[in-house]
Amino acid sequence: MHIVVYGAGSIGCYLGAALHLEGLSVTLLGRPRIQEEIKQAGGIHISDYIGGDQLVSGISFEHKEAALAQADIVLVTLKCLAMEQAAAALAHYCRPGTRVICLQNGLGSDRVVREQCPQLLVSQGIVGFNVLHQDNGHFHRGTDGAVHLSDDDAFMPIRDALLEQQIPCLLERDFQSVAWGKLQLNLNNAINALADIPLKQELEQRGYRRVLSGAMKELAAVAAKKGISLARMTALPPALLPGLINSPDFIFHRLAKKMLEIDPQARSSMWEDLQQKRLTEIYFLNGAVAAEGEKLDVPTPVNRTLCRLIHEVESGKRQQGLSSRELELEIRRGG
Repeated sequence: MHIVVYGAGSIGCYLGAALHLEGLSVTLLGRPRIQEEIKQAGGIHISDYIGGDQLVSGISFEHKEAALAQADIVLVTLKCLAMEQAAAALAHYCRPGTRVICLQNGLGSDRVVREQCPQLLVSQGIVGFNVLHQDNGHFHRGTDGAVHLSDDDAFMPIRDALLEQQIPCLLERDFQSVAWGKLQLNLNNAINALADIPLKQELEQRGYRRVLSGAMKELAAVAAKKGISLARMTALPPALLPGLINSPDFIFHRLAKKMLEIDPQARSSMWEDLQQKRLTEIYFLNGAVAAEGEKLDVPTPVNRTLCRLIHEVESGKRQQGLSSRELELEIRRGG
């Protein structure tokens, strides 16, 4: 079995290196710039918030999409906005029957691949933790969370390899429930990007959490209208999570210790996108909640306002660094 990781950025390099360490045959497919950075560093340096730290050498790296022809399984770790171009490359190069796992945040990124690649076995996956690309080929996992894959026997070697590397990995039967459950947590990406502070510092402030709680309640209302049961992604059932998020600081700090076990400098991937002047995945996160809410006549003012604010930062009309008070004022105006 040969695995091609299509999109060797933060998540792709981290997962590819972990799989390579367990003896799986892996090729990273990414930009020449990342390839040169890893070459200069002598390998991929992966670390995590619980003290893991390894330099991984000898992993194959390609920058031409023809490498997809080698794959038995493709892990697509590109951003959501790149999926249309990725679908064309997958359709052109992959052998019929190749398994393709779309590992993006949010909802809908796999749709274009399914539509354009009927000859491939396409499934959705989720990476439940944050990885930050630092200098010199260093990729740091800053938060807890699991990798979720569809329940397919072909993915068991990936699951077993990740577990050996202390990375939780689950094979899921009801992936829609898992995707919506994970989206409930990912609604914080926009808040963290707008706050422009580390995740731990943001979550310790009730003002930011009040906004997150509101966004989560909207998602729960939309999911209920669609008949979707949210998968449990934390120690607390998803129905109770918005209440805990909105609790006073002294209660939250006591009851949400696991949630606050985050690297002190970890930030969301959306924050990193804005720092790099890239378009974000907001449309597939908070935007997906707002779009589904509009179809079902479920109000989603918090998620709609977060989308507007992120778009304003992307277009240069607004700066990051909103205080919790400023953010709450924007939410009230947007409602």
